[in-house]
Amino acid sequence: MNSGKNISLQVKEFQQKARRVLKLRPALGKIGFSRETSIFPSRKGSLSVRVWGKKEIQDFKRLSSKERRKSLEKKLKNDISCIMLADGVSFLPEIEEVARKKRIALFFSGLSRKQCREETKRFFSNLCSDQITISGGLLQIFGLGVLIIGDSGIGKSECALELISRGHRFISDDVVNIMRLAEGKLIGTSSSLARYFMEIRGLGIINIKKIFGVRAICRQSELDLVISLKKWLQGKEYDRLGLKFPEDYKLLGEKIPRINIPVGPGRNMATLIEVACKVYILRQKGYLAAQEITRKLERALSLPCDKKRKIN
Repeated sequence: MNSGKNISLQVKEFQQKARRVLKLRPALGKIGFSRETSIFPSRKGSLSVRVWGKKEIQDFKRLSSKERRKSLEKKLKNDISCIMLADGVSFLPEIEEVARKKRIALFFSGLSRKQCREETKRFFSNLCSDQITISGGLLQIFGLGVLIIGDSGIGKSECALELISRGHRFISDDVVNIMRLAEGKLIGTSSSLARYFMEIRGLGIINIKKIFGVRAICRQSELDLVISLKKWLQGKEYDRLGLKFPEDYKLLGEKIPRINIPVGPGRNMATLIEVACKVYILRQKGYLAAQEITRKLERALSLPCDKKRKIN
């Protein structure tokens, strides 16, 4: 569950996701869109989003222009990400001026002040209805959100680094925050503190964005597949055909397909993970190599001996 941690997303994403329900229209273009909107459970649901209406604008109009600027400098603190203006009123020039200076996004809302407040709280309530933090790494591989889990020291970060060098996108290392949205989707992201960073034994902390560029990183992703790295155990029987996936991985009441990959000397784990993702994509399209070869084998066994040689 939420566990008292802050839930956040960029103002750009907030505008995209809440645009219809809150009837939002930007007032200053994309100024402030890179900031993060948050809900702070420790403050009894306090929001970094502010909703103003006729009352707030009338209060400002009673002040002189100089007094408005002074009041706004105090009100618009760093923990405020955006302001929505409801009731069909307009922003005063001083509000736009200070918002530009502090890079705070301004929006017009087509709702009343009361409706806008209620819908905003409902929106964030749906966002943070379920959340969990787990140990693992998260990448986008061939468009799939892939959660890589396994025992400490098994090589998750080194494997992720190799995948990033091959052009796949990095989201989080070591710790992944996972949220369950109202529609049942699971979204994984990194904490704001550790975003873009990865720990590699022997190298220490590295910044993926600085090393590989902005195209190598992704802020969040829906979870599509779990790759579980397991130590190779001598004498243990492993699936040689791959007719079935292992049992689904359960997170926040949802099931995510999982593939177990044994880790052993000489195995190229990055390549195996890429192939596992391709196998999953093909399964989604209805193709399974093990079934094809089984059909060929059954067909070969059913034919006379002189015709078996003609089968490819």
